[in-house]
Amino acid sequence: MKKTAHYPTMSIGALAVLALLVVAGCATEQPAAQKALAPYKFGAVLSLTGTNAFYGEFGKYGIDLAIEDLNNAGGINGRSVQVIYEDSAGDKGKAATATQKLIGVDAVDALFTITTPMGGAIAPIAEENKIPFIYASATNSFAEGKTYVFKDYPDASDQCERLMRQAMKDHTKIALFGTNAEFTQLCKKGVERVGTLAVFETYDPGESDFKTQFAKIKSSGSTALILSQFSNDCVNSFKQLRELSLTTQLYAPFQAFGCGSPQNSKDYPALLENAYGADLATDDSDPEFRALTQRLEARGWTTQFVGSAVMYDSVMEMAQAFKGCADTLCVTNNLRNLNGYKGPSGKVSYNGKQIVTRDTMLTHFDAGAWTRVQ
Repeated sequence: MKKTAHYPTMSIGALAVLALLVVAGCATEQPAAQKALAPYKFGAVLSLTGTNAFYGEFGKYGIDLAIEDLNNAGGINGRSVQVIYEDSAGDKGKAATATQKLIGVDAVDALFTITTPMGGAIAPIAEENKIPFIYASATNSFAEGKTYVFKDYPDASDQCERLMRQAMKDHTKIALFGTNAEFTQLCKKGVERVGTLAVFETYDPGESDFKTQFAKIKSSGSTALILSQFSNDCVNSFKQLRELSLTTQLYAPFQAFGCGSPQNSKDYPALLENAYGADLATDDSDPEFRALTQRLEARGWTTQFVGSAVMYDSVMEMAQAFKGCADTLCVTNNLRNLNGYKGPSGKVSYNGKQIVTRDTMLTHFDAGAWTRVQ
C-alpha cells in the first residue's frame, strides 16, 4: 500500500507572515542586485565646439576607444562602463555648469577633461563632491594639495627647460611669448633654470592682436622665440610674425598640442622650418601606439594621435584604479599609487602624488615633418 506523507499543518496567518517575509527579502535584495549590474558612468566635459574644438575632438576619440575596449574586456568589477559627454564650447562657466549636471543629475563616478581652462573650472567642483577627476594640461596647481583631482600631462617647466637648453646652443638673445596663464609662467620658470630671457611678453586669453608684443621682441634683437600658446592662438602669431617680418627660430612647448600641432605644421611649414618642440615622449614604432593610430585612421579620426592616446590612457588609469573599490576614496588611493602603467601614450606613474610623472622628448621640424631628436 502506498504510504501517504504527513506534514505539519500551518495556519493561514502563519502562511501570510511567511509570504510577507519572502517579499520583504526580495525587496531588500533587488536594489542591491540592480546596483551591482548598473554601469559605471564616466563624465567628460570637452570643448566640442568653439575655437578650442581641436582639443575636444581628439580627446573624445581617445575616450571612445577606451570605453569600447573596457566593455569588450568585461567592464570594471563586472560592470559595464558608459561615457556621458558635455560640450563646454571652451567656456569655463559652461564647463562648471556641465560638471554640476554630470554630478547632480547623471550621478557620474569619474570625470575627465583636457586643456587648462577646463581643468581649472572642473577641479574645485570635483574635489568638493569627491569625484575622481583626471585632466590633461601643463598646469599643476589644480591638482596640488587635492585628494580627488589628478593631472596627467608633462610639466610645462620641464619642457621649456629642454627648449631653452637647445636654444642657447645657437642664440644669445631668446624671447618667450605666451598666453597669460599658469602654464606660461611654468614655462618661464623652466627657462630661467638654465638661462636669462631677453624679453618676456604675454597676452590675455581671448586677445588676438599681438603686434605690440612682437614689436618689443623684434626690438630686443632676439633671434629665438619660445611660443607658449594654444593651437588656435598660434595661427594669429604666425600671421603677425610674417606681417612684421620677424624671422626668429621658433621653439614650441607641448608641440603636438600647440604651435606645432598637425594642422599648424601643415598650414605653416615655412615658418616652422628648423623649429624645435618639446612634448610627451611617444614612440611611433610602439605596437600599442601603432595599433591605436590604425584604429583612429580606420574611423577617419586623424586630428591628433598623441592627444587621443593620452586621453585613452587617462580613462584606462581610472578604470584600473576602480578595480576592487567600493568608494571613491579607495579609487583615488589606487590612482596615487599607480606606478609603471604602460599604454599607447607611454609610461605613467603618480608616485603617491596627484601629478603624473611622464617622460618628455625634444623634436625638430624639417622638410615638413617633426622628428625626435636623439
